[in-house]
Amino acid sequence: MSAVYTVNRDGIISAALRTLGVIGAGDQPTPVDYQNCAEALNIYIKQLQTKGLPLWKLDTVQVPMVIGQKIYTIGPTITSDVVTDKPLRVVMAFIRNPQGNDTVLQQMARQQYMQLGVKTSQGVPNQFYYDPKITDGELYVYNVPAATGYTIHLQVQKPIDDVSNPTSTPQFPSEWFNCLKFGLADNVSMEYGASAQMRAELAQRAAKLEEEMTDWSQEEASTMFSPEFRFRAGY
Repeated sequence: MSAVYTVNRDGIISAALRTLGVIGAGDQPTPVDYQNCAEALNIYIKQLQTKGLPLWKLDTVQVPMVIGQKIYTIGPTITSDVVTDKPLRVVMAFIRNPQGNDTVLQQMARQQYMQLGVKTSQGVPNQFYYDPKITDGELYVYNVPAATGYTIHLQVQKPIDDVSNPTSTPQFPSEWFNCLKFGLADNVSMEYGASAQMRAELAQRAAKLEEEMTDWSQEEASTMFSPEFRFRAGY
């Protein structure tokens, strides 16, 4: 028995085009069809990243603190303070002191950060604001570090990899593949001249599958925040 069935990029494209009636069973899409649908699939995946926080793309990023530095860049640029995939958003963060003790940081909105008076006040950072930007994200801390040995640990949502090759497997659990199939069919249905009735049916089914899979992919336990919560190292 096996529970590891998977589908690659071109398999999803073929399934979507069969759903639209563009190709029949056993037929293969043309090179132009593959190119057009690959573009549509990647655009669709980018859109899906905005729906909730997929558990399989949550990760930890460590940001070493530098005395007097208030902004830290995080992203793929080689000159970034932390070189990694740019986080789409920060879920929570804590700071670890030189003794190995951790303290939860309070997350601020942009407006809250901008309303702070002196943004270079030195001390132990206890608040942060994250701006994802386009290429590299920017982490703003307050207070500005006054000593070395502190590291901020960010729990972040990382981006989903592009499916750039025919044999690339979309970076989704296999339970999502039916959603990707109908979502792609919905997104290219007008381009391939589907009837208004078929487009309406596809849109309805794709939306239902997106909702079901987004709900399924979220954390089941409730989330609790406490600004004064402290815990030992080893989290």
